[in-house]
Amino acid sequence: MKKNLKKMVGVSCFVVLGVMLLVLCFGVTAGARNRMMRAERQKAYLEKKEIVVREIRDYLGSQGYQNSGVTLTRREYGENEEEYRLQVHHGRMEHLSKEELDALAETLAGYAKGFGSDAIMQVSFR
Repeated sequence: MKKNLKKMVGVSCFVVLGVMLLVLCFGVTAGARNRMMRAERQKAYLEKKEIVVREIRDYLGSQGYQNSGVTLTRREYGENEEEYRLQVHHGRMEHLSKEELDALAETLAGYAKGFGSDAIMQVSFR
């Protein structure tokens, strides 16, 4: 009886350790996959950001705002929820009316489509 009890305890410990090892392996694999996906998303964002900022600067230059300061940032709220913020700096813009700034902001917000059809960009001027 004692022999069977020792054998059952030994087998149980072996099974528990095996299960814990499997859980640990799957956890490490899932974590690594998640980090890789996040790094790929960040790389894709930086590539798109470079293109969008260049297009915005080109557009502003064609409108007489050469050498505008353009800052584009992204904030992630979840797996697929992002918010883009564009800040534009140019001394001549402070002389524009609210209507002119709103029209310019609407035009510039259209460049968010470079990040996807449902992307929304908040635009502000300084």
